[in-house]
Amino acid sequence: MMTNMKMIIDCDTGVDDALAISYILSNPDIEFLGVTTTYGNISVDTSVRNSLSLVELFNRKEVRVYKGAEHSWKSKEYIRGGTIPGCHGYNGIGDVDLGEPEGKAEDISAVDFIIDSARRYGKDLHLVFVGPLTNLADCLKKDQEAIMSVGDITIMGGALTVMGNRNIYGECNIVCDPEAANYVFSSPIHLNIVPLDATLKTMFRVSDIREWRSINEKGEKLFEIARYYYVNEYNDEEVGGAMHDPLAAFASYDPSIITNWFECNLTVEDTGRTIGSFEELNLPEKRHKVALDVDAERFTETYIRLVTELIRNS
Repeated sequence: MMTNMKMIIDCDTGVDDALAISYILSNPDIEFLGVTTTYGNISVDTSVRNSLSLVELFNRKEVRVYKGAEHSWKSKEYIRGGTIPGCHGYNGIGDVDLGEPEGKAEDISAVDFIIDSARRYGKDLHLVFVGPLTNLADCLKKDQEAIMSVGDITIMGGALTVMGNRNIYGECNIVCDPEAANYVFSSPIHLNIVPLDATLKTMFRVSDIREWRSINEKGEKLFEIARYYYVNEYNDEEVGGAMHDPLAAFASYDPSIITNWFECNLTVEDTGRTIGSFEELNLPEKRHKVALDVDAERFTETYIRLVTELIRNS
């Protein structure tokens, strides 16, 4: 861990993305440089709107928002998956109305902002990608050297020892753009990968965060966003919902929250399946560290404490 860590999060701002943004806003040791957006849970335009609304909700307008990819490499347009509204609502944030944001996306694109930040900050910059990897792949195509200069790249995606949540093999972020994901995984960059194997062990329940709604209106809004997801992902608010994207953001700041990092070289199949690369199986150098287990109790306790303080103090 380090103080004044500079961080950018790239997301398709649905419910757990919103909770990841809230964590970064809540951590006093993170200098939050910006949110870059993509399609996935919702369209990229809705992702921009949700991201702006969230940073404005917590009076953090200095956190700028940048528009990124509108669709996958092989698609000509974005088509939303039919089951996604069940988890994220039609507006991506549990159908909670945060009002029309005052701000707008910056003129510079998400890709150019990430590359410019990488050139400027180098090893001090941590990049977190919690949506489809299209923006990261585009960054690598445009300036691989800049991306390789950053301190840390953490992604939420994939499934190694558990079933996928988009198909039997594939996790949603990877399945959204398997070609871009494979381009990223096949590149020489080093990745910290936080897959379903770890995130499914971080189930938050409605009762864990019920206090939020009694603090103030901000807390009530964030509680309702989370509650929609927790109730609908597994149809039981006391089963809860997995904290996929917040865990990736947390692990970028504090990798020790992951209690089992497995080193390997992964590839991505056309189905979105993430699997060890046969050609690289015996290479001594491993580019990828994959989170297989997590200190869920410490993660839950720390996350709730920090975000509760954010709600009270913003």
